[in-house]
Amino acid sequence: MRLLSRFSILSGQLLLLSQRHIYAGAVGSLPAKTVVEYSLPAAGQTHEILAVSDNLLLVSQQTDGSFVKVGLDNNGQPTGSRKYTATNPWSGLHGLALGSGPGSNSSTSTVWATVQFDNAILQIDPNGDDINSQPRVINSIPIPSPAFGPHGVLENDGHLWIACKDSSHVVRMNVNNPADHQVWAVSGRPIFVAVHPTSGDVFAGLDLSSKIWHYKNDGGDGEEIAVPPEKGTTPVGLIAGPDGNAWVVLLGNATTGTGTFGRINKDASIDWFTMSSAIGKTAPLIHLAFGEDPNQFWLLGSSTTCAECVNAVFTVRIDDISVGGMVKPRIAIQNTIMLPTQRSWTHRMILHGGSLYITELTTSILAHVSGVAVNGLNVSETWDQYSNYGLGMKAQAVDYNNTV
Repeated sequence: MRLLSRFSILSGQLLLLSQRHIYAGAVGSLPAKTVVEYSLPAAGQTHEILAVSDNLLLVSQQTDGSFVKVGLDNNGQPTGSRKYTATNPWSGLHGLALGSGPGSNSSTSTVWATVQFDNAILQIDPNGDDINSQPRVINSIPIPSPAFGPHGVLENDGHLWIACKDSSHVVRMNVNNPADHQVWAVSGRPIFVAVHPTSGDVFAGLDLSSKIWHYKNDGGDGEEIAVPPEKGTTPVGLIAGPDGNAWVVLLGNATTGTGTFGRINKDASIDWFTMSSAIGKTAPLIHLAFGEDPNQFWLLGSSTTCAECVNAVFTVRIDDISVGGMVKPRIAIQNTIMLPTQRSWTHRMILHGGSLYITELTTSILAHVSGVAVNGLNVSETWDQYSNYGLGMKAQAVDYNNTV
């Protein structure tokens, strides 16, 4: 492991630290927000991330068909990483999802992985938490025709739901009987699939067509819901939330994002929210993550389609307010955490063990976000200019510890 850089943010302020874990503290400040970037084994593209156990993450690197096992200590800090080729360097390994049972030689769950260019789903035994133990392929399941190019995968209630990006199909496949499957043609291109935690309906984000596919689990063809043009374009991250709804974010276009995300209700209606902070209102959003509090979550801004846009994490809290006798949701808290490496195409984000972990696609980086950014914020950037991402600290005295 080589530490690239570390940022610590106190009282909402950003303080650049050196590559050697130098720490700065402000008298009377709030607990620090901290971002540490860790180098992974090199690859052209680093994609998905999955928590397999308390002390193990798996990361996929599509351009050479590899897994990276990342070990974590009891504080959630990465301790090392090891790279393994699943089948061959040209398989297009991408999507990752937990399986329903433990592996044959492992105390950890099995993992489903898509190999986009080999047109199959792999069942993987991570082979324990030891990063020096190579994962094993237990099973390979071909994608049923005419679908091809699986990208995202999800296991739910004994079925795999697969977004086939290359052919623009969504596939349902029985885990124990792959011959029991269905294939739906959808608009271009499905990336994520999510099962609504309340209705049981299935949704897929179609990024090229700026639509969301909705299937009622009734044997029909489903419908496609257009994203309102005034809200933005390019739905990407789409996951089930702990509040009983599904959530989706909008990435935007080559020049800007709109800082917009949506809550998909059980009747498939969508409540749209747009950040209003200086950075958030034009943020291209690619993914999101939830913790135990269903009203607070994190949005991931990315430069994937917009080179001048920021790579950042936005902490958001949703509260209900009364307007004209009606209860309506609103964004109550919004805060920005800028990532040290910009133009890195931040890609996926998970919350695990009280920390956020983020992959940066083009730089082979895993970012670890911890501190008050994850454990709770009560001041919004829209209320307090000193809580913005910029330089300076809201303190009368600042002490520096330059001990290596």
